[in-house]
Amino acid sequence: MSLKILSCTLLSLALLFSSCQQEPDEELDPQPPAATGNLKATVGGVAWAADRAEVSYRVAGLISISGLSINGRLLTMTLVDSGVHRYTLNATVVNGAAWVDSTLADRNAFTSNQSDDVSIAGGEVNITSINESRKTMSGTFTYNLYRMLDDKQLAVTNGSFTDLPYFTELPATPGSDTIRLKVDGVSFVPDVNYGLSVDMLQQLNISGTTTTGNRSIGISMPQNILAGSYQFEGLAGTSIGVYNPDLDGTNARYSESGTLVILEHNTGTKRLRGTFQFHGTNLLDATKVSEITEGYFSVKYQ
Repeated sequence: MSLKILSCTLLSLALLFSSCQQEPDEELDPQPPAATGNLKATVGGVAWAADRAEVSYRVAGLISISGLSINGRLLTMTLVDSGVHRYTLNATVVNGAAWVDSTLADRNAFTSNQSDDVSIAGGEVNITSINESRKTMSGTFTYNLYRMLDDKQLAVTNGSFTDLPYFTELPATPGSDTIRLKVDGVSFVPDVNYGLSVDMLQQLNISGTTTTGNRSIGISMPQNILAGSYQFEGLAGTSIGVYNPDLDGTNARYSESGTLVILEHNTGTKRLRGTFQFHGTNLLDATKVSEITEGYFSVKYQ
């Protein structure tokens, strides 16, 4: 279960922070800042640079650094924010990295957490400086990535970024994507909404949060889910809801019981619509509960 959760978390964060489409010829939405190729590395022995898009965030206690090359290769790193620090990447920590090559038929990600063997999955990111007034950061990185599905490895070496600008708020979601709900009777309408199809886990994930990341809602469900009614049945169920009332991930409330209704799953347009309600309980403290009602989503996933 831990590998499943960590892999899903990493890939979801890659989508949330980078907002990069898989197709290299499509426009990025929302449009990231213009790239300079400042973020660069040697990946699998080949020079790579983020010469199409690069973006970094310090939001909700996390640092995310992502870059996309003109030829459609995405590298992303997510770290628990400790400021200037040497961050370890492996299967036992939330810190992670992922690589997706959209030019290949198999777009499943190589990540730093798909194996307990640190010789094939893991490494480090060293953030050497952060200028909080200019909102820039610099650092280096070296790590090994692994893809469990086909037992392939990928080495990332000579990684660096210098004075890379970062943002402290997420961009509001453009277009028609919507998530809304009530938490203990009080309306919550996230500003940032995304959907992600994760082939490796055969899951669809939708998430919504504020631009500062201080509240969030997420739902995970089977990738091939059809229109119909489904039950939330705790972490052992095929569909899982989670609500986090603040920046502390240990306060999250997971769906103990409730209902997910899929109104539409259009695999052609990748539009997912549905309603949800659940009783959420904290895994560490059963007295921390939230009642999620009148939930609705209409999200296009990637």
